[in-house]
Amino acid sequence: MTRAGQGGAGPATKSLAGKPMMVPLDILRPTQVTVGMHAVKHMRLRLENLGPKAVRKVLASRPIPAVKGPGGALFIIDHHHLGLALWHAQVEQACAYVIDDKSGLAPGAFWRRMERDGRLHPFDEDGCRVPVAALPVRLHELRHDPFRDLAWEVRKAGGFRKSRIPFAEFQWARFFRERIAISTLRRDPDGAFEKAVRLSLSRSAMELPGYIGDHH
Repeated sequence: MTRAGQGGAGPATKSLAGKPMMVPLDILRPTQVTVGMHAVKHMRLRLENLGPKAVRKVLASRPIPAVKGPGGALFIIDHHHLGLALWHAQVEQACAYVIDDKSGLAPGAFWRRMERDGRLHPFDEDGCRVPVAALPVRLHELRHDPFRDLAWEVRKAGGFRKSRIPFAEFQWARFFRERIAISTLRRDPDGAFEKAVRLSLSRSAMELPGYIGDHH
């Protein structure tokens, strides 16, 4: 099946029933605006170095959680980076599962419920809120946020722990965005990274998910 013929939620969503199942990437709807493209590239390269069987194992080990929304569409609430990496690696399906069914809600009520439940991050690459109508419809429409990449790099360096709190690394991205100028990040990425690591271990980051400063 080609990507051009995979638009819409389609019948594939009807039989998910809460268990992981392979679905076309094109039916997965984002609940955020941005990703860190360096993190996506890192995942893509790892996927491209694996054979098809190994890729299937990776997908089975990291099923993408989704909420079924109006019209039966699947709105994913995690693993956006993995989904976009799969797209760039020309993998046309992902393993997804429904964690909640809110398909009976009208669109407005659905989005209000998603935000109330912490399952929506409607902020662009400048940290500005956007209306839900401006959310990407497909994974390949996600945009690059350099501070989201910075948060990913700091976590990989041990600046904070991975957290299961939804959109946790976006909280760190916002924290860094408020303290490091975008011009600094672009002009001196190494210096910005070093500053971000120091900030992640400082007391000013104590309330953020995955904080480990007190243990250093």
